[in-house]
Formats: sequence, C-alpha cells, structure tokens
Amino acid sequence: MLFLDKRKIILALCFFAFFALCGWFWRHRESVPFISQPLSIAAAPFQYGAGKIAKIGATGIGIIDQNLSKWQELDALKKENEGLKTEQVKYSEILAENIRLRELLKFRQGYTQFNLLGASVIAKDYGTWTNTITVDRGSQDGIKKYMPVIVPAGLVGFVSEVYLTSSRVQTLIDPRTTVGGIVQRPLSRVASMVSGNSGSPDILSFTNISREADVVKGDLIITSGYGGVYPPGLTIGTVERVRDDADGISEDADIKPSANFARLEEVFIITDQIQKTSPEDLNTQVLLKEPPMNPNVKQAGGTQ
Repeated sequence: MLFLDKRKIILALCFFAFFALCGWFWRHRESVPFISQPLSIAAAPFQYGAGKIAKIGATGIGIIDQNLSKWQELDALKKENEGLKTEQVKYSEILAENIRLRELLKFRQGYTQFNLLGASVIAKDYGTWTNTITVDRGSQDGIKKYMPVIVPAGLVGFVSEVYLTSSRVQTLIDPRTTVGGIVQRPLSRVASMVSGNSGSPDILSFTNISREADVVKGDLIITSGYGGVYPPGLTIGTVERVRDDADGISEDADIKPSANFARLEEVFIITDQIQKTSPEDLNTQVLLKEPPMNPNVKQAGGTQ
C-alpha cells in the first residue's frame, strides 16, 4: 500500500516536472530551436483551431448582436406602426365627427322655424316589437314627453319617456308608432296614416289609401300636422311600392324612411310646445284627402 502511494507521488512529480520543462523550453524556444520547432509544429493545429473557434465565436456574436438590434428595431417599428394606426383611427373618427357636426350645424342654422336642442344617441334598442333609442338629454334640459325628434334627413320619432339626464325616443319604424302623413306632390295631397311595420323593420306603411287615390312610386311623404303631435312638413320617406291591402278594399304603400336609423349618432329635439294629442290617439282620427293645390287659388279660404 505504501509502495503504491510512493509510485503515485513519483508519477505526479514527473508529470509536473515534464510540464515545467516544456514551459521552460517554450519560453526559451529561440535559443533551443531543436526543441521549440517540434513544439511549435505540435501546437500549430491547436493554435489554428483555437483561432478559428475564436473567429467563429466573434462572427456568431456579431450576427447575434445584429439580429438582436434588428429585432429591437423591428419591435420599435411595429409599435410605431400600431401607434400610427391608432392615430389614423382617431383622425378618421374626428374627421367623420367634424363632417357630421358641420351638417348638423348647417341644418340647424337653416331650420329656424323651430327651437332645436341637439342630443347624442347613447343607446339603441332595435327589436321585432320595439325600436327605440336613448339620448343624453332629459328633464333637466327641458325635455318633455311627446316632443318630436328629427335629423337633417327627416323625422326620427318622438320622446316617449323622460328621465333626469336622458330620454327614450320611440322611433318612426317602431310598430307602435303612428304619424299623420301626406303626399307632398301638389296634384296629389293624399293624406293617411304612416306606421311602423313589424314584418319589415326598414319599411313604413302608408295605410288605408283609397283605390282611386293618386299615390305613385317616388312620391315624397311628409308629416301632415294632423293631431298636433308633429309639426307639418317634416320629411317621412319616399313611396317605394303601392299595393292592394289584404282585403282588397283599399291600398297600402311601402315607404322607405328618409332617416337612416342604423346610423343615428346625433339628433335634434324640437322643444316647441306643439303637442296637442298623444300619438296613440291618431289611430282614432279620420283623415280626409286634402284638395289638390291650385297655384291660382289661396288654399286657406282665400280668393282668386
């Protein structure tokens, strides 16, 4: 056992002595060429490999650094692009709002016969049996029930419920809504009731028209003013089709509303106190055909 330990010690000493001798010869390789040359030749592959590895490592580190820089630049460009898209959306929204507000302002300045209060649509409830919107004006703004609601394109409906800071508007296309309408064309002036259509929410019905009545496709229907719920002359829509009713006794006309109810964002409320009859009572009124307008005769009891 002692012999084995001595042998290990001797081998270790010889190993260290060999490396020390090699180091001495390497340090003095210029003065001992017969030793340094073989060592240089033996070390050359290792030096070449080490240099190659170092060069590859430096190149790889450079490539990784470039990729990291490009990734960072790409990430920055993506964030900038997202920011530009957001700004573009904001700009487009501001531009669209500016166009709408300009149209509303122009309409309000030219529509001086009524006191108008602007309101924004904050909720919509479009269904089979009801079609209502909610606006951000209420009793604290002087809003009252049955006040008419309009947009530049035409009639929207009337205020059906009033709260402190908001109001519900029953739209023209609501099946419960009824409004007195009249053909604007001077040679016709046929008057009847216009109501919402539960079967076709985008179409209004001009009902109970006499079969001899002069109503044709393209006629513009406006409010007649009967009942005092709505002022006369507000645009309702355009006749798209005239057809016999279910009993074949009279005719009905399909009307396309002038107001685009799918795109309502701002509306005007007519605050003049013109309401005399609730919209529900219009169904009980019998409307007569207004005589055709004669430009040579004053219609309101005038003389030739």
